[in-house]
This record gives sequence, C-alpha cells and structure tokens, in this order.
Amino acid sequence: MKTTSNLIPEFEKLFREKLRLNNCTLKKKKQENNYEITTPARDIFLMSWCEFPKISLIYQPVGIRTKQTIVYERAIRDHINFCVSSVQDNPDSK
Repeated sequence: MKTTSNLIPEFEKLFREKLRLNNCTLKKKKQENNYEITTPARDIFLMSWCEFPKISLIYQPVGIRTKQTIVYERAIRDHINFCVSSVQDNPDSK
C-alpha cells in the first residue's frame, strides 16, 4: 500500500527532473513541505502542501510579471500534475 511518506520523496525526485528540462531550480525551504522554484528569468514560485497531493503554487512577485512568467507557471503546474499522477499510479511504489 502506498503511503504519503513514500510518495513525497518519489514526487520530489521526479519533479526535480522535470524542472531541469526547463532549466528551473527547486530549493527545499526550512519549513516542511515548502519549496522555492526559480526560473531562468529569475521568477520565483513558492510550492507547498499541507495534505499531499493538494499542492499550492504561488507566484512570488519580485519583479514584473511577463508573458514568459506565464509560460513557466503553466509548465510548472503541468509538471506538478504529471508528477503527482505518476507517483500515484506507479505500481512499483510501496
């Protein structure tokens, strides 16, 4: 049976791999289940959850929000959805 404690490390690993495809970085914050995502355009998004897999993604306004910011936000949200689905559907996870 899959438990949340097993899914989170698997999700994080897969999510990091997906973000690398877009040259984004993922940094784990000190507070549990809080992450900072930085794009090549220096946009910052905060990702967190209280109850996995209900993940919150918030844009951190550090400059001007551009069309590129929206493109990255969509890609990050797609990566989150893909990774959550993958780890939940993966029969190898225990």
